[in-house]
Amino acid sequence: MSTVKRTNISAVTKGLVAAALFILVGSRTGVADPHSRSLPIIVYHQIRVSGDEPADGATAISLEKFESQMAYLHEQGYTTLSMDEVMRFLRGEPFPEKVIAIHLDDGWKSGLNAVPVLNRFDFKASFWIIAGKGIGDPHMDWADIQQLSENPGFEILSHTMTHPWKERDTLVDWVNGLTPGKGLDQARWELTESRRVLENKLGKPVRYLAWPSGFYDDFLIHLAQQAGYIALLTIDNGVNHPGDDPLRIHRAMINGTCEQQVFWQILRDGRYRNCDSGTAH
Repeated sequence: MSTVKRTNISAVTKGLVAAALFILVGSRTGVADPHSRSLPIIVYHQIRVSGDEPADGATAISLEKFESQMAYLHEQGYTTLSMDEVMRFLRGEPFPEKVIAIHLDDGWKSGLNAVPVLNRFDFKASFWIIAGKGIGDPHMDWADIQQLSENPGFEILSHTMTHPWKERDTLVDWVNGLTPGKGLDQARWELTESRRVLENKLGKPVRYLAWPSGFYDDFLIHLAQQAGYIALLTIDNGVNHPGDDPLRIHRAMINGTCEQQVFWQILRDGRYRNCDSGTAH
């Protein structure tokens, strides 16, 4: 004979009343359910200032367009977050209604063109550095990186040592035995050595890692935790919410061919658009 669990009607009624009161009071005071808050993280690479540099595309954007996007964020009242603040947001701590994190990946020297714009709007930004292969022209040199690190609004974080990204030659391929001459030891070195080098050069802790080209799996997450990272950055689509997994933080790359209205959409949903191919919607 099965047992039927009785529902406590009184408790349900009280719960519904409490929820209704929260919505009513919240709408009058401006307090919202913290889980409804969203944090887009946008990613740039090269900031082009002349026709001699890479054309606008998935990893390049004109300085003019970048400046227009930053001006829009400023006009709309966005607050920019450091990675420590991103972690606090994920833990549900209070922040202004409109928050965003601005990232520049790979440490391209042309990314320095973004610095005066970011400074003008008093925006924070995170620069993800390839600590071995990504030092020196066409990337920043150590003097550039150290100068950025001294700016209280900027931070230098890990993007591995050599940024393996080619087909059949990613960190995921290495740990799964698919790349001749590369394996677990090499993957672990990419993670641990980049952190060691950056901390040694800058004299600051480096606790965050962005995956090269967004390639990762559960085993690599485990390796990164062993290497001392407390949060990991992807290029998976979507905005971030309080309570989300800090080991799978979402980011959206900004394609330099897209117009401003597409940028507005990305702020809402955190989804990458490739405007060159007609898939911007």
